[in-house]
Amino acid sequence: MAADKKILTIQDISCVGQCSLTVALPIVSACGVETCILPSAVLSNHTGADFHGFTFRDLTEDMPEIAAKWKKEHIVFDAIYTGYLGSRRQIAIVREIMDTLLAPGGLRIVDPAMADNGALYTGFDLAFVEEMAKLCGGADYILPNLTEACLLTGTEYREGLQSEAEIRELLGKLAALGAKHVILKGISYEEGRIGNVVYDSASGDLRYDFTPRVPRSSHGTGDCFAAAFTGAMLRGKSAFEATKLAARFVVASIRATEGDSAHWYGVKFEKALPLLTEALSVPTFTIEGKHVRDLETFYAEIDRVLTDGKQKTGHNLSAFDDILRGGFGKHAYGQRIHLYWKDFDVSRTALGDETALRLIGIILDRESGHDCKLEF
Repeated sequence: MAADKKILTIQDISCVGQCSLTVALPIVSACGVETCILPSAVLSNHTGADFHGFTFRDLTEDMPEIAAKWKKEHIVFDAIYTGYLGSRRQIAIVREIMDTLLAPGGLRIVDPAMADNGALYTGFDLAFVEEMAKLCGGADYILPNLTEACLLTGTEYREGLQSEAEIRELLGKLAALGAKHVILKGISYEEGRIGNVVYDSASGDLRYDFTPRVPRSSHGTGDCFAAAFTGAMLRGKSAFEATKLAARFVVASIRATEGDSAHWYGVKFEKALPLLTEALSVPTFTIEGKHVRDLETFYAEIDRVLTDGKQKTGHNLSAFDDILRGGFGKHAYGQRIHLYWKDFDVSRTALGDETALRLIGIILDRESGHDCKLEF
């Protein structure tokens, strides 16, 4: 049996108000990932203006001592995910922890939680931004919003819709910091829709994902996104799959909070956890549309995607139906699966409309004994 993943998340605890560790711990745990924590501070509540002040206990002095104890115990983590950090010194401590407590091949995931809506959070300055840029530079994945991205790159922030050219330029600047992948949050090219872009710094490839914009501003949604993204990544999802799932989880959390004016301090993410857990319990398989040149190559692609290659399968519609039911090495017989047909338009052109639609009909026909969700 493969070893379960274990992550460390480093950020503050706001005891009331759904943000930081208060959401990271339950969300990542719900993803089925062991979640260890290193609090950077303890607050009575988050610092939103609608609270009348807050208590604050700085834990900077404790952080190195805790890390040193773990090192003596030979404790390592498969990923370290950071959120709100309260000072430049804490950033330096986090960099040391990442260098010493990550398992070989472990992931560095940085949410540079320091700004929104064009302004830095209270208590931060440009010297802090410079240190955060260094932390981002050593990360495998960074998850800035537009404001944070502009601050990290010295780009002027402006409100309103963006152009694709502007976003591409901003992504290039973020990649130049050194991060391997960038997930830029909160972009919008048209009214009523908001999205995220996943950027591979080495190849320059990017993929967009958009959702309807919910007309409600809520505390902690960035933290909910980062936690869901991290949990999904540790469960084997690709960065794009994790981004899509995290975005839909956040939308569902906001929707669950609509109409409750007394719940102004965060979102009811607890109501949306079933969406997250169900999505992670259903395996996703990707059909590469560019591999399909005719019906024979389609069957070969299905063999590649849904079988272990050890069993001979028939290359016909009846055999295709059998493979979808499972038991050929990739999913159990009768198990629900999610198929993502990438570059479907390429396959459709190669196969012809009639054949392509017939194959879709077989995939979606639950009366045949299989349970497949299909996405293009």
